[in-house]
Amino acid sequence: MAGQIGLQLYTVRDACAADLRGTLGKIAEIGFRGVELHDLYEHSPDEARALLDEAGLAAIGRHLPLDADLDAIAAEARTLGYDRVAVAWTDPAATLDEARATVARVADAAARADALGLRYGYHNHWHELEPHEDGTTVLDLLAELPVWLELDLGWVWWAGEDPVELLDRFRGRTPLVHVKDLRARGTREYCPVGDGGVGYERVVPAADVEWLVVEQDEHDGDPLEAVARSYAAVSSYLGVAA
Repeated sequence: MAGQIGLQLYTVRDACAADLRGTLGKIAEIGFRGVELHDLYEHSPDEARALLDEAGLAAIGRHLPLDADLDAIAAEARTLGYDRVAVAWTDPAATLDEARATVARVADAAARADALGLRYGYHNHWHELEPHEDGTTVLDLLAELPVWLELDLGWVWWAGEDPVELLDRFRGRTPLVHVKDLRARGTREYCPVGDGGVGYERVVPAADVEWLVVEQDEHDGDPLEAVARSYAAVSSYLGVAA
């Protein structure tokens, strides 16, 4: 059974940079109860925690680069109340050897994160699902590690895979997933959930996860209006009132 609906704050990054308090308040008014962080927008962890508490929002996790200062992240996590972190991006690997080298770096970071009390995960884009010379993908290699997998269901679909099949394959390893929609495969036309081609009316009910995290990388108009549309669509697919 799918869980609660969260928002990756990267989706509304300009609004957060301009007015974090006001933006968090609007996110809560839409109905979100948790947010995934990627930046604190020049606020200290204590300040950010106060603003989240004021809005009634939980910090459900954080994106970070592969070379992040994990000691600093662990200290931030203790203040903000999250323990899940996910690698936000790695460069596409041109060969299987490059893929293995990237995954080795993930394994090293995951071990260091574990020692600091963090649960380390990986957020995919499209290239982690592209097969290398022997048919192996980066996602196959990541699956061998003791990390959780933040499947981006939009990129999974864009890469030609079935999000429902991957949710089933990795059941129990995907506490957070990204709910992103794109107009069509082969484009980078992002849109609110339900307006694109992924088919979330089928995917969302199949997501046995703790948090469905809405993300939209780019917008044609007001990003808060876009995420409100996404929230309403995901809620409808869950069979709850928005």
